[in-house]
Amino acid sequence: MQEILNKIGVNTELLHKEPLHTREQTLEILGISPKTLWKYEREKLIKGTRFKAKKYYSTTSILDCIKIQFGIGNQVEWNNIFD
Repeated sequence: MQEILNKIGVNTELLHKEPLHTREQTLEILGISPKTLWKYEREKLIKGTRFKAKKYYSTTSILDCIKIQFGIGNQVEWNNIFD
C-alpha cells in the first residue's frame, strides 16, 4: 500500500510517523493547498478534531479521504489499483 501512496504523491513517512497530524502536516502529507483541505472538510471527505484551538487529523481519516477520492471500497481493490 505504501508504494501506491508514494505513486499518488502522499508523504508516507510523515503519514505513519504519528497517529494525529496538525493541519500543516496534513497539507504536506496530501500535497494539497489549505483551500483544498477546507473543501474536503466541507464535503465531508475528511474529518478533523479540534483541541485547544488547533485542528488535528488522524492517520485513518487521511487514508479514508484518499480512498474516497480514488473510489476504493476495500483492501483488495486498493492493492490492485495501479496493476
